[in-house]
Amino acid sequence: MTGTVAQDFLLILTVVGLGLGIGLLFDCYRLLRRRIKPGYFSTQLSDLLFWLICAGPVFYVFFCMTGGEVRFFTLLFLPIGMAFYFKFASPYLREPLYYCFIQIGSAFRFLKRVLIFCIQALLYPFRLTVWAVNIALQFLCGLFRLLLLPFRYTWRVAWRCFREWRRKD
Repeated sequence: MTGTVAQDFLLILTVVGLGLGIGLLFDCYRLLRRRIKPGYFSTQLSDLLFWLICAGPVFYVFFCMTGGEVRFFTLLFLPIGMAFYFKFASPYLREPLYYCFIQIGSAFRFLKRVLIFCIQALLYPFRLTVWAVNIALQFLCGLFRLLLLPFRYTWRVAWRCFREWRRKD
């Protein structure tokens, strides 16, 4: 085999492998969307983001292996790899992937609970201080309002007398 035939064969295998990988990523994306159930706009945005993420490795492989030259058979073998994945591997991998996502989600929830517990444990000594400061500030605010009460009463009486005096004129 010459160097170009070997390179073309390697390119075909790589592109079929990319198709298989994109199929696996699409299964992961599909399972994630099934779990999250986004709205219309979020779906459109995430679809665009998914295909942009998938386009990066494809163009990188095309650039590295062919020097940026896109050939017809390379564009043909990418969907063939995806079709192989969806036909032969997807039915068997979808449920284990879903189970893995459920386990990853529960691990993240557990880590979130641990993080919240650690933050609460670190801030617990200060909770009494915050409570005491809150009570003290409420007491001072009430005391201040009590001190202003005679002035408010005097102001209301004076304002009422002033309005009655203006009505007589």
